[in-house]
Amino acid sequence: MIAFTLYMVRFAFILPLLNFSNFPLQVKETVFALFALAFIFIAAGGYIINDYYDMTIDKVNKPDKVIIGNTISPKTALRSYYIFTLFGLACGFWSCYKAGAPLLELLFVFYAIALWFYSYKLKSTFLLGNTLIAIFLGLVPLASAYIEVQADLNNPESPDTILDASRMGAWSIALFAFIITLIREIVKDVEDTEGDQLANCRTLPIVWGIKKSKITVLSLLILMMVLLAAFQYYAWGMGWHPTVYFLLLLVQLPCLIILWKIRKASTPKEFHGISNWLKIVMITGICYLFVFAYESYITLQIIRKFMHNL
Repeated sequence: MIAFTLYMVRFAFILPLLNFSNFPLQVKETVFALFALAFIFIAAGGYIINDYYDMTIDKVNKPDKVIIGNTISPKTALRSYYIFTLFGLACGFWSCYKAGAPLLELLFVFYAIALWFYSYKLKSTFLLGNTLIAIFLGLVPLASAYIEVQADLNNPESPDTILDASRMGAWSIALFAFIITLIREIVKDVEDTEGDQLANCRTLPIVWGIKKSKITVLSLLILMMVLLAAFQYYAWGMGWHPTVYFLLLLVQLPCLIILWKIRKASTPKEFHGISNWLKIVMITGICYLFVFAYESYITLQIIRKFMHNL
């Protein structure tokens, strides 16, 4: 999902916008591939260290999926965490340096430290852990856009108006990723309440209770749907009808189903099903960029035809 999101933003969002000014992508494919690998390896390290610290909790919440202590030893897992994280940092530093975006190197340092601290402490802290993971995934599409925009800015011929649109669009994608991830993290905490209670965690459902957690999830989901509806209204005014239909059928409709399921849910199995539905919305939300690329292409052809007839 991380790699898919990075490349979708690059080729289905940034590139179509740059095409309006006949301006090519500035970051080389090999450099961007290393950039994507940096995210993947640091995230992989984050999953390993999370499972390492959650061995006791996972034996209660998901006994059939416990790997550390069964398939591999804790010592091997810890070594793997260091290898993945260090390799991810190396890829991140090198790719950012080659792209002319040295400040972006700090993002990978933040990821590496934050994921360890999340696994060690913040995961069991009221809302902080959920918010941190939401920020992590929200920054993925933003970083994909930023590395290209920063490389473009190093070129004096870069189109300023297009770069401004890239920034605004990237922030919108990041906001969607942040909200949907935060919702899913809270739902997963509700699903894992039993094991988290045994480990004395202070997650939202343990502190506030299941009912208030469900209200929080419903509120966030409605907020996201309202924001999407506002974008659909704007897109309809531009004549981008496929955008409206796609978001309505493949994002808004599943969100309505999730709303209904959350109201009825009461067991871990039901909340696990909701978590899977949210994963589907994540995928369809990112896949919308295919439609954006198509709409941009059609709009560009109309503009070129109009300019040719002048």
